[in-house]
Amino acid sequence: MEKLRIIVGGFIGLFPTGGTTWDYIQYPLGLKLLGHDVYYIEDTMQYSHYQSLGKSWDDASDSIEYLKHTMESFGLGDKWAYRDIATGNCFGLCLEKVLDVCRTADLFINISASTYLRDEYLKIPKRVLIDSDPMFTQVQDWDDKDSQKSIEEAKKLYSNYNHLFSFGENINQPDCKIPTFDLDWKVTRQPVCINYWKNAVINNQSNSFTTIMNWSTRKKMKYGNEEWGQKDVEFERFLEIPRLFNKANFELVVADSSKKMDHIKLKQAGWQLLDPLDKIKNINQYQTFIETSFAEFSVAKETYVKSKSGWFSCRSACYLATGKPVITQETLWSKYIPSGLGLFAFSDIPSALEALTEVTANSKKHSEAAREISEQYFDSNKVLNDFLDKL
Repeated sequence: MEKLRIIVGGFIGLFPTGGTTWDYIQYPLGLKLLGHDVYYIEDTMQYSHYQSLGKSWDDASDSIEYLKHTMESFGLGDKWAYRDIATGNCFGLCLEKVLDVCRTADLFINISASTYLRDEYLKIPKRVLIDSDPMFTQVQDWDDKDSQKSIEEAKKLYSNYNHLFSFGENINQPDCKIPTFDLDWKVTRQPVCINYWKNAVINNQSNSFTTIMNWSTRKKMKYGNEEWGQKDVEFERFLEIPRLFNKANFELVVADSSKKMDHIKLKQAGWQLLDPLDKIKNINQYQTFIETSFAEFSVAKETYVKSKSGWFSCRSACYLATGKPVITQETLWSKYIPSGLGLFAFSDIPSALEALTEVTANSKKHSEAAREISEQYFDSNKVLNDFLDKL
């Protein structure tokens, strides 16, 4: 295998939380495990979202320290840089070294369009966009009043890459509503570094179905004279699940940046609400929460469901890696990853209750199958080798 020099961009420092970190770190970590020379460069041109008490809004030191600690934890302590918009300084690697890495890089991977496309990145021979948020990526700036202009602007943006990948595995199919703009979208899925996830046997003393989610992070998009929403829309459809299935507890680690979530309504329906800052503020807490869960029960964003995207959650892939069964809403992902043993798709209340009953009654069987699915479909060695083979 040819050893490549690869630059990966993401949001680890900008959103310094356990879940976001695992979403992005498994790319540079997985590529390193394959033997490649990998650098993580965070260059979002955005101000840090988190400051500890007493620090000013433009102080990125907390984000930088979090990123530094994270990269050192995974053996990448000399392979990262944070380019800070507020000061103009480069932390971790010096700017001179960053520019040298760019000049000699074979591949630039921009996950979630996180990286601002400076000239030094555009000169790298192979430039890849990984669309981790299908449909949102394609139409977040859409204008129904001037669709042709919207198409032209999208094509101009995507022309900066010579490879486009999407987590929406159904993106090119006739039943999928994601516009492709006649571009060549390849499909991929979240890599999971299997050996970094403990295969935790289901604890029969725990009967909590859990998940980790954002209630809503943005207003609804408009495309094709329709509105396209987030998890809050779909959650309303399954609000009564704890009342209808009283053999288990249902716990949500939920962030509510929209301030529109009705806490009282959810608690009255039987949902136990947990604070992300208490439960998953770093990578270790995130893993521990998943490992000590019984299984996952989660809904998807309305946009993923309605577009028939085929999207599957990075978080759910991590549940599977720990041997935790997953019951998650159908986006047509079940066309590509098998449902019915260790992993279940649901689309309505009856199918959700059927899956909950089955997992509760046969937990050991589904726990073993969950880990097997992770190894077969999400192992970073397989996912990233397949990804590189498509370039």
